Order: sequence, then structure tokens, then C-alpha cells
Amino acid sequence: MPWKVLPVSDVRFAFLYQVRELKRPIAQVCRDFGISRKTAYKWIERGRSDKPQPLEDQSRRPRSSPRKTSPEIEQEILAVRTRFGWGARKIRAYLVQQKGLALPSINTVQTILHRYGCLIREAPPKPLQTFERPLANQLWQLDFKGPLEVERQRVCPLSILDDHSRFLLKVQAGPDLTMNTAWKLLWDTFGEYGLPEALLCDNAFSNRSQNDVGLSRFDSWLVRLQIRPLHGRPYHPQTQGKVERLHRTYDEEMLRHVRRDTVENFNQDAERWRREIYNTIRPHEALGDQPPISRFQPSRRSRPAVLPVPEYPTGAVLRKVSCRGEVSYKSYRILVGKGLDGETVEIREQEAGWAILYADHPVRLLAPEQLKLNTVL
Repeated sequence: MPWKVLPVSDVRFAFLYQVRELKRPIAQVCRDFGISRKTAYKWIERGRSDKPQPLEDQSRRPRSSPRKTSPEIEQEILAVRTRFGWGARKIRAYLVQQKGLALPSINTVQTILHRYGCLIREAPPKPLQTFERPLANQLWQLDFKGPLEVERQRVCPLSILDDHSRFLLKVQAGPDLTMNTAWKLLWDTFGEYGLPEALLCDNAFSNRSQNDVGLSRFDSWLVRLQIRPLHGRPYHPQTQGKVERLHRTYDEEMLRHVRRDTVENFNQDAERWRREIYNTIRPHEALGDQPPISRFQPSRRSRPAVLPVPEYPTGAVLRKVSCRGEVSYKSYRILVGKGLDGETVEIREQEAGWAILYADHPVRLLAPEQLKLNTVL
């Protein structure tokens, strides 16, 4: 048979009955009930009160809270949460920067969101090791986002992001995921913001995905603009962590601002969100809660009208790349990549071996030991 636990108010009433009605000594009753005499006199005093249910536990809430966040501020916080879907840090930074409000701490803003059911408390994430280029336009990151449903079809928007400032240079859904489509959008971005020093993208834009050597067609276009092509190692998306995190922001924030009835409307709304919200007013934690526009400036290197033709020094040894991605030199067949089909490369004989260059970009370096193995390199 389970134990019956009496409510606290019933225990206190039984104590008062022993003292008032049975006239027992207070000290003896205190020993029986296992309480101090200070607590006993407190119950006796509360038993004389005219309030309803005086022996029930009373609220410990203070009668006044002069530093309590005003209802107006709470509504401002909830309005920003509803509009953008941001967390406590970004909401506080936005209201301070855009409206000049005197807001409580980030923890208080988070408590308000939690109180209204807008936020679920989670364990703090483990610190991550990150890298960042010191200046804008030293490195851009490029990638296609996973498929979204727009106009009853699957589209993959292309994202171009500046590594230093997190400035979103382009977000647009194209007709396909080919290099030509990516290059057309990238070419327009070069015309608007200038040329970066390097461009980081995954192996879909390189020859590694095809187990080939040398440069891909996409990489060769970058080299002709004096942009260094970079690629992360296979199955390691952390290399492009900034643009990968940006794609999560699309799901959490951007999709509430865009229409998906047509691709044209999607691109128009995504461009508006990019210019009016993400780049200009959305606080970024990695930037000290400042928007990306605070750290970005266009590149000083403007895009040419047409893609330049590679130039080589006078007297250089040049070879034309065949459709198989090879060049012939001194009875050797040297692979330089099918992406250079029809292009011209330079071969330099050095002490460290043979260097094959496209424009001034090294494509391959063949050591003397390799030249002794066979005729196909």
C-alpha cells in the first residue's frame, strides 16, 4: 500500500490545531513536527490572517521589478523574431543598431524568446576551428545549394560569398548545374564587384571528380583572369564552411521572404533579401554582430570586356593541347587536362624537372625520375 503524502497546508493546519485547540506547548509541538520555533511562530502569525488560504505556499515573486523589460521592448523583440527568424544575438544587435533602443543582455533577450515559445534552449555548440582571409576579395567561395522546390521543379541556387566579410555577392537559381551556367552568373558578378585574387569551389568544378589531371575548363577561365582556382579535398565540406553555413541560413531565414511560384519571382525576392537584409542589416556573429556591408568593398581589379587570351614570353616552348588533353614533347605524351582542349601551354625545362604552364599558372611539374619511366606522363 503506497504512502499517503499530505499537502503542506494540511500539515500546517494540524500544527495550529495542536497549539490553539489542544493548548500544547509550542516547543513540544515543534519537536513532534520537526520544525524550528521561528517557523512555528511564522505559521501561527499567518494563521491569524484574513486572506484566503493563508497556509498555502505564497509566491516569492517580488512586488515590483523596476528593471523588468517593458512590454514595448518585448513586442519589438518578438516582431523582429517573426519577421526575420533570428536568434537573440542578432535581434539585440539589430534593434540597437537600427532603432537605437536600450536593450537588456543577450541572455535576457533569449529568455524572452523562450518565454513566448519562440526558442528552444539548446546546449552551446563546441568551438570550431575557423579561418578567415584578412581582406575583402582575397578569396571568394562558390557553390550550388541543395535542391529547392520552385514552380514545381527542383532548382539549385548558386551562391557566391566573400570569405573575409561574408558579403553575399550572388544568389540566383539557374536553369542547370553546369559549369557554363555557373560561369555566366560568375561573369556578371565580376562585372558588378570586380575580380578576386582566388576562388574556392568544390571538386565538381575541377578535374578531380573525373580522375583527371591538370586544369578543368572552369579553372582555365579563372586563370586567364589571373584568379587562382582552389578546391577542397574530396568529401570535406568543412573547407567551404562559410558558404555551407550560408545555405542553412537560406532554409532558416531567406525562404520566408521569397516567392516560389516561379523561378523569376524567386530570383527577384532572393536578390531583394540579399541586398536589403542579409548584406545591410542582418548582424553576423563572426563580424562582431555587424552586417557584412561594414567590412566589404568592391575589388580594385575590374573585369575586362572579354576573356583575355593567355600570353607567353617571346621564345617560349609552346604546345597545343589535343582533344585527349595531351601535348607531345621530345617523344613524350604529357597529360595536361581535357579542360585545356585546343589551348596552348608552355613547357619549361628546369633543374627540378619539366614545368607545364597555362599562362603563368603551373599545371604540372614532372620530376627527372618520372621522365625515365615511360613515354606517357
